[in-house]
Amino acid sequence: MHSKLRCHATPVIAAFLALLALAFSPVAITGAKDQEQKKLEALKNEISSLQKQLRRTNDERDDLAAQLRDTEIKAADIQKNLRKLNQQINSLNTELNTLKEQQEGLVLKKQQQAQLVGRELNAAYRLGRHEPLKLLFNLENPDNISRIMKYYEYMVEARSAILVNYKNTLDEIARNETTLLNKQALLKDDQLKFTVASSELEKELHERQGLLSKINEQRQSDSSRLKKLKLERGQLEKIIATLERNIRHLSIPSDTPFSKQKGKLPWPVKGRISYRFGATRNTTLKWTGWLIDAKEASPVKAVHHGRVVFSDYLRGHGLMLIIDHGRGYLSLYAHNQILLKETGDWVASGEDIARVGNTGGLTSSALYFEIRSQGKAIDPKRWLKPKAS
Repeated sequence: MHSKLRCHATPVIAAFLALLALAFSPVAITGAKDQEQKKLEALKNEISSLQKQLRRTNDERDDLAAQLRDTEIKAADIQKNLRKLNQQINSLNTELNTLKEQQEGLVLKKQQQAQLVGRELNAAYRLGRHEPLKLLFNLENPDNISRIMKYYEYMVEARSAILVNYKNTLDEIARNETTLLNKQALLKDDQLKFTVASSELEKELHERQGLLSKINEQRQSDSSRLKKLKLERGQLEKIIATLERNIRHLSIPSDTPFSKQKGKLPWPVKGRISYRFGATRNTTLKWTGWLIDAKEASPVKAVHHGRVVFSDYLRGHGLMLIIDHGRGYLSLYAHNQILLKETGDWVASGEDIARVGNTGGLTSSALYFEIRSQGKAIDPKRWLKPKAS
């Protein structure tokens, strides 16, 4: 009886193992990655199409908001460039310091070798051109000729090595000097670019300030502010709905699912909460996340492992990132100065994803943070650690 069961089970097990091997084969894995990439491209295309539609509508309704968007995006691009230039300048300064230390060491080495060369040249000069003959004539015992000639051969080789080493050091000094001059030229060029970009940024920020003043003058009444907030809320909900529809079948592998992280998640930024979830925003509207006052350009961190599914500018929210954590959970980070991640990028918990800013029309730097479950905003208080660390 058992042997019959074993006989029937063996083909089933073999088939199962074959299917398992097929599922984890390089071809299957590559195919799965291609499918994921196609889904991601479809998401990017749909979001891009929706963004164009929203911007077209906004630009028709509100020219000032369109100008603000363009100015803030341009300022963000300049700030990204400044950040890159600053990194290059720091790197070049480090390289230059290393090259200068090497040059100092090489000059000292050259001086020591020059003394050796001088001694050897002086010795050779004293003995004259017929140095081997003089050595032979001075011998009292002819049997020592072979030994003396060998010694002379070693002496010549040693002198030759001293001269070769000295020449190599001189060549190395020359190469090092050339590299040093090239790096100094690159540094000067980057410093000039940094100065120009800083001037451009100052101009853009000044223009932004003027636009904000005009926008605030336009919306002095509660009704106009409410209309603006409702429009911006509606546009965000359209983005979220589009994301929900497209990311449903995207896989987010993780050993620690988001649903098990209540009260354990790190804060996205260090700062003070100025508006909490559920607080009144404007008559009928309430806050659906936290507005955290934070130092400008301070790092914004992902609260959990996931994939970036939105990295763009949205009216009223400025430069915004949305991360998909799987199983219907999203985290949202708005009003950033610059975005460090693109749609499709994987991020780890605590990884830098942006820098705190005031884009989207804020007057001071802050981060707007939301957590969504199945498209619905939920209170971050239940999920984040009691205090920012």
